[in-house]
Amino acid sequence: MYEVMWDTRGFNDKDLWPVDSSQPFVWSTGDTNGYSQHGDYVFGWEGDSLQRSMDARCNGDTCSVLKTQSNEEAMKCNVPKVVDDDIDGFVG
Repeated sequence: MYEVMWDTRGFNDKDLWPVDSSQPFVWSTGDTNGYSQHGDYVFGWEGDSLQRSMDARCNGDTCSVLKTQSNEEAMKCNVPKVVDDDIDGFVG
């Protein structure tokens, strides 16, 4: 399973949103609905964990052969920025 969570609490203030209440978030593909995000295979599986999950036919977030973590623990993961892109603000 590949899951992505975005912390959007920084945008809870309606004064930050466009005056016409339109959706201000847009994927780099131009998709405003959020359907274009996807995950490709990444060589991040430790040891034989990928094979074990396939053998156990893991589906969704219930897989007894893999170690899981809470959302709170996952949010503690922080990877330093490697590309200096302007990522703040709205795309207009």
